[in-house]
Amino acid sequence: MRIALHHSLLHSRHRTMAELAAALAALAGTGPSSTAAAATPKPLSPAALGAHSNWFVPPHLLRLPAVRASAFAAHDCSIEAVNHPQDFDRVYRYGLSLQELASKLSAQPADQLSLLHQAAEVYMEASTLQGGRHAAALYNWAVALTDIARLVRAQQPDEAYECLTAAASKYAQSLAAHPDNPQACNNWGLVLQDLSAMRPAAERGGYLRHSLSKFRRALRLRPDFDRAVYNLGTVLYSHACSLQEALLASQEAAEAAGTAGTARRGGGSAPGTPLAAAAAAAAGGGGGGEQAASERAIQATFAHAAQYIVLAYAMQPGKQVYADSLAAVQRLLPLPYLRSGALLAVRPGTEGSPAEEWVACWFGLDSQRLAAVRPPAALAAAAAAAASHPAAGSSSAAGAGQLAAAPLPIQVELADVADARLAADPSLPAGAALWVSMHSRPSGMYFVAPDQDDAEGWVDALLLLSHLLRTGDISGVRAALAVRR
Repeated sequence: MRIALHHSLLHSRHRTMAELAAALAALAGTGPSSTAAAATPKPLSPAALGAHSNWFVPPHLLRLPAVRASAFAAHDCSIEAVNHPQDFDRVYRYGLSLQELASKLSAQPADQLSLLHQAAEVYMEASTLQGGRHAAALYNWAVALTDIARLVRAQQPDEAYECLTAAASKYAQSLAAHPDNPQACNNWGLVLQDLSAMRPAAERGGYLRHSLSKFRRALRLRPDFDRAVYNLGTVLYSHACSLQEALLASQEAAEAAGTAGTARRGGGSAPGTPLAAAAAAAAGGGGGGEQAASERAIQATFAHAAQYIVLAYAMQPGKQVYADSLAAVQRLLPLPYLRSGALLAVRPGTEGSPAEEWVACWFGLDSQRLAAVRPPAALAAAAAAAASHPAAGSSSAAGAGQLAAAPLPIQVELADVADARLAADPSLPAGAALWVSMHSRPSGMYFVAPDQDDAEGWVDALLLLSHLLRTGDISGVRAALAVRR
């Protein structure tokens, strides 16, 4: 029996810590001007907590009318923490009160920074009192470190880098204690995104992949988490812009050197499977060479980004930033579909039989269903020509890279979708498989995408669209797919 593997829901503590080791392998490297990993300050002892003269609210804040109530609340909490330095609840509450007070001092960055540094120290002590396993303390410690990095980044990039690296570590530890926190996953993704901007261009791809995986885990834990969905879209969009700029720069350099047509930045090599070849041809007309492959990858990444921005807009159509972003990316969608592309599917009537046949079809996903549709004109003509001159000796899988010239009756109604996830089964054709479970068909249906990034995009789109349909919030998607802005 084919078993679908759930890659992004609940993770055990050991799995999350193992992921931390992998995800932060790069983070443990050099900072902008350092060759050592960012160090976390040594925790203060309870005795030092009581003696630390900085663990009090600055008196001048008690006199500011705008923050007076919060300042006095923090002051009272500081007294409780000093008098009971081994009481986790009192120490932790003091950290929360400092963080809340700091959030109200955006017009006074010096005071804000001082309070955040103090909050980070307090959370460090609170975490130590709980053996480093209190998810909320670790989470808020990470938030404080991230806010410190934001404040010092322009003048002190090294300190900002160290704070962000430490924040990534704290989010990972918090998720090890409480794996089901989508906000921690989202914040971790944002930290990785910030870190990527501080690293050399050659290293940013690794940070990007880890960042996307955090946002993706967040939205699969909470399908209505519009911020995580939007963040995933904006990261992909920024990445596509970076790829585009790099490609243009390499073209200009090649032309200046008299070697035009040998663009040096790739993104693409020759597709490794027949299905990948079909998908590549669909994206960019089938042209060869590294430059053509890069252009296809950029085009696909822009379309992928637009998918998530549409879905975020559908979840919260009242947010102006989502509406503005939708206006900018709608032209990048494969209208009238949210997503379209080549997938392998089992030819109807052959599933489970000795003559089971996999065929490459062009699929379109809109606000109602995933269905095999007519491929783009250029591909349809090529498919018709291939069908009229079949290769000798082809097997049931050999022709999988040739798109069906006419749509086959294969479709999945979104209202019927119960689940969607990546799948692993060596009996499936080469590529990245996904499994779609349906209420009317618990055994589900398998599809095979050209690569894992493409499969992940299909899974996200199916899960989020089916969620929006169930909650009655699908109208935003319909509007985005029906009208050009």
